[in-house]
Amino acid sequence: MRKVVGLIVLCCILCLVSGCSVKKTEELTDAEMFANEYSVSEENPFQYATIDDVLELFENKSGILFLGDSDSEWSTFGAKVLNRVLKEEKISEVYYFNPETIKNKKSKKYQEFVDKLQLKENDSLPIVYVISDGKVLGSVDFSIHEDISVDEKSAEQLEQEYLDLLSQYI
Repeated sequence: MRKVVGLIVLCCILCLVSGCSVKKTEELTDAEMFANEYSVSEENPFQYATIDDVLELFENKSGILFLGDSDSEWSTFGAKVLNRVLKEEKISEVYYFNPETIKNKKSKKYQEFVDKLQLKENDSLPIVYVISDGKVLGSVDFSIHEDISVDEKSAEQLEQEYLDLLSQYI
């Protein structure tokens, strides 16, 4: 009986201690959430965007938009490479949107989103856009091919593509 009571007390103490040291999800910053989701440094410029935020970029605004899905190995790879490039270029804000979060893909907002970004059915994530004064200046859709692997050579190639794209923004 003492062992059972002791075990219960120990569990309660552990729960109290661990509860004090773990941040709740709603207390995390966008950078911390993105770091957890994509395994990048917490010192990153990614800001979570809604579909409304993305569509607002096309109202004479400017910014960088990263479309990705953390469940995809390629999106995670792209996020890591892009984060390195953004640090090098000292870019402090990038909008992040996961199009997979849109529940109703037939909604008017989703169709507007697809039209503005000129997305095609066979486009794969990640895709990075540079938008200036409401217009897409360029994008990088790192096409996934069976002959390309997630390795250092691919990282160098993608890094150069991101640098070329961001040079239009800087």
